Amino acid sequence: MHRLAQQPPTQTAFAEARFSSLLDRALVLKGKLAWQGGDRLERNVTQPYAEHTRIDGNRVSVTRKGHGTRHFSLDRAPAMKALLVGLLAVLEGNPRRLRGVFDATLQGRSGAYWTLVLVPHSRKLAHQLEGLALDGYAGTLRCIEINQSGGDESIYVLGHLSARVSASPTQSALKTLCRAG
Repeated sequence: MHRLAQQPPTQTAFAEARFSSLLDRALVLKGKLAWQGGDRLERNVTQPYAEHTRIDGNRVSVTRKGHGTRHFSLDRAPAMKALLVGLLAVLEGNPRRLRGVFDATLQGRSGAYWTLVLVPHSRKLAHQLEGLALDGYAGTLRCIEINQSGGDESIYVLGHLSARVSASPTQSALKTLCRAG
């Protein structure tokens, strides 16, 4: 965890592939993630549409071109709140914060490819979020896999690897890229 800690502000490119039983193929979003420090995170989607999400503490605002801005509290979105806690704990290098919400299991070795599997403690939360898998190499986080209850999954590919995400990726191809690409 300490090797993954970042000094804010920091940002990275991302490609997110959303796999849902409601979609014929993955929805791929591209843009930048930025951490300003503390509990302040931003996601700027540039493709296939423009959207800016800002999380500041417990407050979330989402602005989409042509749709205005929505505001809501993370208390209304417990799965999103847990995701935020997990991601911020990794960025801060704070294992105690991570263990406050998730059971964590490390697979692999710290100097090579590794996967950190996170499963929520709360049964209530587990009804929405089965867990997360953070994939990396040495001290670099490469991907975040978000497994929702019901089978839907989102895979964030980070940094320079995000440019290698095709318009129609498969889950297996992305997982190979994340864990060995």
